[in-house]
Amino acid sequence: MIVAYECEAALRRCLTALDASQDRAAIEVLVVDAGSRDGCPRVDADFPGIQMLRLPRNFGRSRARNIGMRTAQSDLIFFLDPHVEVQPDTVSTLAAVLEASDAVTASAPQIQDASGAVVPNSFRLPSPEALAEASLRGVPLPRVAPQSGLAEAVDEEAMMVRKSFLAGMNYLDEKRFSEHWSLLEVCWQIRNAGKQILVSEQTFVVLNPFTEIAMDADLYTADRVSGAAAFISKHLGFGAGISFKLKCFFSALGSLKVGLAFSILSGAKLDPTQ
Repeated sequence: MIVAYECEAALRRCLTALDASQDRAAIEVLVVDAGSRDGCPRVDADFPGIQMLRLPRNFGRSRARNIGMRTAQSDLIFFLDPHVEVQPDTVSTLAAVLEASDAVTASAPQIQDASGAVVPNSFRLPSPEALAEASLRGVPLPRVAPQSGLAEAVDEEAMMVRKSFLAGMNYLDEKRFSEHWSLLEVCWQIRNAGKQILVSEQTFVVLNPFTEIAMDADLYTADRVSGAAAFISKHLGFGAGISFKLKCFFSALGSLKVGLAFSILSGAKLDPTQ
């Protein structure tokens, strides 16, 4: 399942790679367009093997993914960023990892950049300090090598999860997480259930440079902070979440980013209806 927003060229590369997959006829490819104004909503004219869901506006990836998951018929959900190109064996290999062991609830490929260099995609469930750095600066969480392939959490660019587990969570918590951190919550829930996330050494995907999209930078940063504060409140307590948000507010204020500071304080999200 792919959530797309104003990234037509990347989406076309992603879908072309998926169309070359082994057992392509058995793979359900579902694209949720989040209100794009470019050609994303019309790519199904050139890719007749996909199902396209068109949303009227960008409500954030959590709601878009929930809509996609509730539409999908497959027993496995492969969250795929449109900037990722799979290899022909990627989908089948990740599915085989899940089918081989009931203990494994999610699987992920290795990631390479366009030059072929490995991009580490596993990390420990983060501390509030790490989440603050990632939320305010938009940088990745600190990476660690998976132990025997097992990871506490993986990036959401390419991650396959059992649909039954997601359904047991009532899917993604879009009230807490609008655009950011909903799959971090899935990783937490997997560990809490005593299940595993496995990074496969048998397949990889290529992560291409992200398309620049005209957006309200303060809103997107505030959305990251809001989601991180919700994650912390849920797992460390309400007071810890408030403290986190205040620290981010004063950090932005100290950097003379007054608009961002008050967007953080007001709890601004990409989806204002949540």
